[in-house]
Amino acid sequence: MKIGSFFPNRFQSTFYAMAADDCSLHFDLDRLTEKQAADHVANLELTALLQVATIAISKPADYVGLYAEFQQQPWAAILLRYNDFFAKCGIDPIPPEHFVFGPKMTFYQHVSSRLPDTELLSLYMVSGSNSILHQNPDALAISQNVNSKFHFAAHAPDFGISTPETYVTVKSELGSKEVADFLVRYADDAGAVILKIPGLAGARNVTPVVSVQAIRDYVAEYEDDLPILLQQKLDLAHYTEMTVDLFVSDDDIHISNIREILFADGLWVGNFVTDRHALDAEQQEQLIKVGEYARAHGHSSKEGTNCGIDYFIGPEGDIIVTEINARWTGGLFPSQILARVNRDREDAVMCFDVVPVDAIAEFLDFVEAHLPGSKGADFSTLSFGFSPFVQNLDGVSYIYVWQLIIGDFETFRQRKNAQFGERVLPTTNRIALPRVARE
Repeated sequence: MKIGSFFPNRFQSTFYAMAADDCSLHFDLDRLTEKQAADHVANLELTALLQVATIAISKPADYVGLYAEFQQQPWAAILLRYNDFFAKCGIDPIPPEHFVFGPKMTFYQHVSSRLPDTELLSLYMVSGSNSILHQNPDALAISQNVNSKFHFAAHAPDFGISTPETYVTVKSELGSKEVADFLVRYADDAGAVILKIPGLAGARNVTPVVSVQAIRDYVAEYEDDLPILLQQKLDLAHYTEMTVDLFVSDDDIHISNIREILFADGLWVGNFVTDRHALDAEQQEQLIKVGEYARAHGHSSKEGTNCGIDYFIGPEGDIIVTEINARWTGGLFPSQILARVNRDREDAVMCFDVVPVDAIAEFLDFVEAHLPGSKGADFSTLSFGFSPFVQNLDGVSYIYVWQLIIGDFETFRQRKNAQFGERVLPTTNRIALPRVARE
């Protein structure tokens, strides 16, 4: 069995195992701060959605690791219904007899003693949390480098990759003149600079700041040697925030998908895809350079692996790269699903959202009535992930779901609201569609 972070749906039989690996890439899970520990548990529970989605982007010969909590009712029955959704969309998913279960907090330890007989074991990313599976300190060191904002800031210029103006320091040096000068220069122009620290993916370790005190407040619970990256904030009035996945192998690098970032109330909630997100040859070349950077630093395999890139397109079509994610990304799953149901050239919204527990049954009926493949429909929708961990929001019990809406998004919202009001999938009501969707 070959172990690594492989691109999904390779021809080899594969066991997919993933359980919130971001925090353990740079930190010891036994020595987390209070905020890190809470964020790590939240990330563990959100990873349940990725586990379910993996069922849809694989093949019947594959196996998938799932939290043991999925074996409890009503989640076990709902999981089978999701599997049925995938089949009704024309996907040949991983069958239930190939589900391997392990408890949320000891997932990797549990599945390590129950490994199925497959050719590949594919991880979300090589990390400290799953070292019991890969047992490869060299692969861990590569993953730490290619997923490091600081390593990328230091080495991207060597590959001709354009990035925002960046300054790297540590917590103990926040009182330096260089930090103050950087804030004056760039916070005055854009209203803030972007602060990044190692750790969890997404907004949990990235925030805008306007002063040294704001930085100190954000990193108060960390040690003095914490690395800190300050980056020029790009104005969304002039730039469009985008993301892509690259397929990277020993002999090939190509763009797998292109997505525009979606916001609700100023927060990232998902992606928008359309065939109008075309890149010219020069823009593609700029992004391929990031894949070359990743491969040069060891992120590659004969079978192929994924590399996500966050970037901005400027008013003249210029590409500015802000981050590399040399691992599976949130957008990889729905993009793969769109391709498998032959809808990848249509407009689609993919987002995380919530459904009240008392509305789950009716919600699933709604989804089944509008699955991709429905003829003559203005829109179709697929819920391709859910979490069995109930959340309490304002006194209401919810679960997280992962939703894909293909076609007329406004008609979807109207139809959904007519049946449920705003209780079900409330985030979809707040999403601001990008300009390209309205053209």
